[in-house]
Amino acid sequence: MTCRQPADEENRALPNEDRDPAVLLLLDDPRQMAPLQQLLQREGLACDAVASLPDARATFFGAGGHGCLVVAPDVRPGLAQQVATSLHAMDPSLATATFGPPLAGTKVSRAAKLGAFHPGSRAGQGALLRFLRNL
Repeated sequence: MTCRQPADEENRALPNEDRDPAVLLLLDDPRQMAPLQQLLQREGLACDAVASLPDARATFFGAGGHGCLVVAPDVRPGLAQQVATSLHAMDPSLATATFGPPLAGTKVSRAAKLGAFHPGSRAGQGALLRFLRNL
């Protein structure tokens, strides 16, 4: 599943243009993350959605990397950890935000634990956008 949309220069959510603003969403049920995907598109962020480790790796390579991995609340903890570990091995600077299970081995300054929020809520969406803007 892909929701790529080119970033609009006057609507760019991330001010640092040398950083890839693309977001990789790891999810199980796409309906749960649909409002967040729509918000990211409106903010000018490209986003790709995946549901497995092979898809995550292929999409990450195909896009030339992503700025942030976002984990949905319904993702199994083992899968979330496998994907995070695999992608961090390829790009140690990859930021991670999780609405789901906590992830081991992520840099505290480049990780957001958003488990108290639902990704479809205004509070959850706002917390993620603040995190992305501060990268």
